[in-house]
Amino acid sequence: MSILSLGCSNKPIEKEMKMPMIFDTKEQAEKEAYKFGCEGAHQMGDKWMPCSMHKHNH
Repeated sequence: MSILSLGCSNKPIEKEMKMPMIFDTKEQAEKEAYKFGCEGAHQMGDKWMPCSMHKHNH
């Protein structure tokens, strides 16, 4: 049963968790933005995330 459930799983949860996406400073987030194929940074609460706009890649 477990092999079947693994084969049917198509949610890329693991893929999204490999890179840190939230940083303490705008500079750190801007530096990492190229890894996400974008530029700039935007604020999320008191932290910063890469990319000038929040977008989801599906």
